[in-house]
Amino acid sequence: MSLERFVGSIEKIAHPVSRFFNFGGVGFLCILMLLVMAHVIGRYIITFPIPGSVELIEFLMILVVFLGLAECAVHRGNVSVDLFVEQLPKRVQAVIDAFTCLCSVGIVSLITWQSAVQVKLLWESGHVSGVLHIPHWPFAVVMVFGWAAFSLVLVAHFFEYLGRALRK
Repeated sequence: MSLERFVGSIEKIAHPVSRFFNFGGVGFLCILMLLVMAHVIGRYIITFPIPGSVELIEFLMILVVFLGLAECAVHRGNVSVDLFVEQLPKRVQAVIDAFTCLCSVGIVSLITWQSAVQVKLLWESGHVSGVLHIPHWPFAVVMVFGWAAFSLVLVAHFFEYLGRALRK
């Protein structure tokens, strides 16, 4: 199996998953906007804020951010500074990109693993929010899935850069 076909097979999994997660994140963003609007109107216009809305906003922000990570990586929307690298030959650029991506895969994989450990700890402790008593572990599970999807996209990018570096 060639490297391009391998990258393609990873992308066949990673792209639909990241798109699905992103749609979920967009839906939660709409809910977040409506909640913030209702809270502001309730607090400043009718002087009756929504109880627990700050907690709900925090939880919704977790969903929005972590469900959008992988889709951002698919579109290469992550920040990169290539002021000096763009002056180098294409093959050297590909080697640097592959190395950087490999480091990113390692770091994101460690974050994914430790996030999964955190889910276990939150599950066992039964930690809940202060006002609404919402358990924290389901949101940490979403965080783990977001990091895992991001890691999968980075793996595809790594092999893509490696293919460019090895191309003659």
